[in-house]
Amino acid sequence: KGGTLVINRLWSDATVNASAQQQGNQWILNMYGGLARHPDVTLEGMALVACHEMGHHLGGAPKIQQIFGGAWATNEGGADYYATMKCLRVYFGQDDNGPIVSNATIDPLVRQRCTEQFSSLTDQNICMRISLSGESVAYLFQDLRKEASRPRFDTPDTSEVSKTNDEHPATQCRMDTYFAGTICPVAASKHRER
Repeated sequence: KGGTLVINRLWSDATVNASAQQQGNQWILNMYGGLARHPDVTLEGMALVACHEMGHHLGGAPKIQQIFGGAWATNEGGADYYATMKCLRVYFGQDDNGPIVSNATIDPLVRQRCTEQFSSLTDQNICMRISLSGESVAYLFQDLRKEASRPRFDTPDTSEVSKTNDEHPATQCRMDTYFAGTICPVAASKHRER
């Protein structure tokens, strides 16, 4: 796409966040140490956040309109979907996910849906591992927003909106988006310009 990826490893910074920006042909990911050290953030969760930030660069429409015109960044919900539907499938596809999944607690609904959506054990295990990333990051948002109840795979947000929201979605909505991308049967290699 013509960009040069720059990853700023800001590990000594206690900020619990990450961000994406573009400066000329540099596509930048800012990854902060406070995020990596947060108790809810697992290896899978950190991978999801990195993929989410890449999603701002590569996720397609809908794009966030910039104050001074133009739109380069995929909005928050689009970056969430890209992270689980595209990026994490490729990233986790490099690992032997069977042992990782067998040593983890997988939500029964996730196990059922991953088994229904994917015929190969390899793809089922990737699906289940991606769900662990969604749990990690959704639990992070629950903590940061000081919400009383945990987001769950089996309690989807039923809210409807009249227009696209480019802001950060509600915690349960984000978990729902992560899960929708996780179980989408379209291959990560399929791409269409949006």
